[in-house]
Amino acid sequence: MIQLRIKNESDLYNPFDPAQATINDGVYHYLKTFCTESEYKRHLHDTLQIISDSPLDAERAKAVIQNAVKKDQDEFDRQFAENRKRAVWLYLIGIILSAAGIVLALLLDQILLELISFFGSMAIRDAVNIQLKLNPDIRRLKMLLEPFRDFTLEVVPSGETGRG
Repeated sequence: MIQLRIKNESDLYNPFDPAQATINDGVYHYLKTFCTESEYKRHLHDTLQIISDSPLDAERAKAVIQNAVKKDQDEFDRQFAENRKRAVWLYLIGIILSAAGIVLALLLDQILLELISFFGSMAIRDAVNIQLKLNPDIRRLKMLLEPFRDFTLEVVPSGETGRG
């Protein structure tokens, strides 16, 4: 369970958003601090308890949090797709340059071959880095936000927590 203490419902929302449809950056950052792999694996955060001095609309608060999570996950999907396209282009460039290096080695100077092969190898290395490091990192970050897509939201008046 994650607990969040606020004074007013407006503390949950971005102060610049008159419709109060966007979560406050500080609140969202606080919630994301609970998105770690060890906590995700143990399913620790299926409930968000908001301790508030005043009543609040729990359904609206839950929807705003879920919208923020969906926006982040959509951005991760966009980054993943962009990286995938970039990796394909880098593989293609790498293969073309490597093949051109082999063909030109038969026809031209050895230094030109080395340069072309070097650039081809670098492009392939970058593509492999995207496939083996960047995209798995993005998948992991996206996965860590999953508990906030479907969670229970409890609103507790501040006098009922036992802390006063």
